Amino acid sequence: MPKIYEFNDLIKKVYGPENSVFTCVLGPNGSGKTEFNLLQLERIHALGLGVRYGSNMPIPDALKPDFEMDFIEDFETLENTCRMLNPPNTRKIKKYFFFLSELGKFVPKDEAWKEENRKFIQKLQTVRKIGLNLLSDAIDRVDGRVLSPSFFNGIFDKPFPNNPKFAEWNDFRSGRKVVFKDIPKCEMWFDTYYSANFYIDKRIEQAEGEVFLNSDHQIVKKYLESGCSIAKTGLHSHEVKRARDRVLDHYFKYYIYADPKTAKEKQEIEASSTE
Repeated sequence: MPKIYEFNDLIKKVYGPENSVFTCVLGPNGSGKTEFNLLQLERIHALGLGVRYGSNMPIPDALKPDFEMDFIEDFETLENTCRMLNPPNTRKIKKYFFFLSELGKFVPKDEAWKEENRKFIQKLQTVRKIGLNLLSDAIDRVDGRVLSPSFFNGIFDKPFPNNPKFAEWNDFRSGRKVVFKDIPKCEMWFDTYYSANFYIDKRIEQAEGEVFLNSDHQIVKKYLESGCSIAKTGLHSHEVKRARDRVLDHYFKYYIYADPKTAKEKQEIEASSTE
């Protein structure tokens, strides 16, 4: 029979004792997953359990909580932030709490062959030692190798879109379940329609005219060098097609002016600036 806890009591029980805790909130759209994680961050801060906080969801400057939240979109920056917080020979680990929204989008179970999934798993094996505490959410399509007792301490189930005040905590380590029936609202404002991004490698700002070869570009380069044969790349067709679509979308958005009027206006501006 699941036990009923006071919310703050469970927050202390889950996130208090260990230096690094990973959790995930699972549930359908509209069940309040994002708000639940932001509420956890608010309570974690109020209870003095963390030293620094961040997320891959931006919080508007005018509406940020009374504690600072870093906006980070890549694992490299996240790892480096934790290393700066906990340099070598640190005696007492300082906890960095990070809310990674839309976990299933970055390590999907139906694309378990992806190189990004493998790299993500490798990163999880090291960041626990440098103070990262990970809060995440997903609908249901997370790679099982990631969302497992090997890395995660447990999951929160929020199965009811018509009842966002309900949640159940499933502790992977003890096997116990805890029920919440009246979850309060968080105080932070957030955009429920924001599509969060997260990358393994740091996004590098490009100089004008420079093309940065990220993993998508490398795949497309390999595809072109093989004579546009997916089979010859040795990669899965889904991975190649996805990279190809991303690269094309990037170039149409930032480099190719499909609208003749826009292109002409750009040329006139550039011409006048040189006179």
